[in-house]
Amino acid sequence: MIITERHATAVLVSRRIEPGHVETIENEISRTCLGSDPNRVLGLEGASTASLFIDRSDAAPELVWYVELPRAVVDEWDDPQSRVAAAFPIDHDALEPVDAPGERTLLVHAVHPQRPRTIDPGQSGVDRSLEEAGVSTQPAVDVELVRMRLKPGLAERLADWFERLTQQVISGERTLDRLDSWSAEMLEQERMYTESIVLDRHNGYTLYQYMEADEMQQVYDAYYDTWNPVARGAERLMGRLLENPECILEYPLKTDFELLAHAIDPDRPRRVADCLETATRTKNR
Repeated sequence: MIITERHATAVLVSRRIEPGHVETIENEISRTCLGSDPNRVLGLEGASTASLFIDRSDAAPELVWYVELPRAVVDEWDDPQSRVAAAFPIDHDALEPVDAPGERTLLVHAVHPQRPRTIDPGQSGVDRSLEEAGVSTQPAVDVELVRMRLKPGLAERLADWFERLTQQVISGERTLDRLDSWSAEMLEQERMYTESIVLDRHNGYTLYQYMEADEMQQVYDAYYDTWNPVARGAERLMGRLLENPECILEYPLKTDFELLAHAIDPDRPRRVADCLETATRTKNR
């Protein structure tokens, strides 16, 4: 069984950068986040994967933080949304929050059972120290964040339905064993290590897809060279429901986000049992 949204969660947190301060923020990230210790970018005890992106597309650029955590860790918190927001890795007067609680929800999460636990590809299969995990602006893997705008009407209602389905899966009311099996096959074929899709209802309906993969070219080669129902179903849905389907269906990707930092925990979960072990370690610290 692979790790899915039932076993782990992923969150996107955004901060608007005041005009004229992009370089200042980039320098702050270089000064405080880059190096051998991933904890600054991970931000939270128990966090397994985290990435910082900058979006330069609008008049008001944004810094976006992706962070992944086992649900067994988050379930121990009284106010997860506030706790995650407070852990944003960069604290600077030129940043201001743009997210409202509840506007972003996780729809899909999947993890490759052999994903690397270090930014050094030569160390991915062995135990390692915290220093070997590290933080990188150019990790050995490909890391991307893509924004996809949903068409108004039917596409938005379908997103609402999918969110309800996800909540039923998370609570255990529903199981999607066959779908999970197909997803696991796709992860293996694509060499996709971590994949998350987040729904954002701020200013219309938008999907954000986070991908950490061995090579993004391999992802697309495998995606279009299979009859896996997950791939073919997703292709049809994206083509019909998105205002800009080419941004995710065509390679090279058309994305507004530039990766500034990528960090992983040296013991990040690969399998479901690992999520519980992470929660136990976190509780005992």
